[in-house]
Amino acid sequence: MKRCLMLDVDGVIVNGRPEDGRSWATDIERDLGVAPDRLQAVFFAPHWADIVTGRKNLLDVLEACLPALSPTVTAQAFIDYWFERDSCVDEALLAECDELRRRGLRIFLATNQEHMRARHLMDRLALGKHVDGMVYSAQVAAQKPQRAFFDAAAMSSGSSPEDIVLVDDTKANVEAALEAGWQAIHWSKGSSLLDILENRQVGQASSRHGG
Repeated sequence: MKRCLMLDVDGVIVNGRPEDGRSWATDIERDLGVAPDRLQAVFFAPHWADIVTGRKNLLDVLEACLPALSPTVTAQAFIDYWFERDSCVDEALLAECDELRRRGLRIFLATNQEHMRARHLMDRLALGKHVDGMVYSAQVAAQKPQRAFFDAAAMSSGSSPEDIVLVDDTKANVEAALEAGWQAIHWSKGSSLLDILENRQVGQASSRHGG
């Protein structure tokens, strides 16, 4: 039996800007000349669902959209700004991940991401050092809370649904995980992952079954 933990990223492991935890786009109009409401209308609203499920390429879409938002900002400069600022990592939570893996629990990231940021999270922010793998929406062509995401994640992990625990800060994702037969925990910032899982005997169960 292969028990495993699936961790959401944004709102759980990564929480906004390193300096204050606020949204990466808080000062985007001051810094890049991009108005947040225009960014939502021109980029996120019409394109993000396709980007985050792998149907469109982030760089290509930004190159098409940015002239209407800020003609002096390149797509790569925009991405660099975004990724560098959306990078406040909860180091205490990662330390708890390391401890749980030492106890034999397998841990995966389960997250709505496009390809470029998925690589950035695993490599540049080094989340890959603390987990056994990542399942992300652009990779599996479905996003949480769609059932197809959870089915793909279970298959990727090699675990049965009943042996998977999702930790996520979005209630709709928690509810969808439960409907898919997983266990699920609604995350609150500042919580202890070890305390939550020990109360549910997840860590102990994984040790008894050899991870």
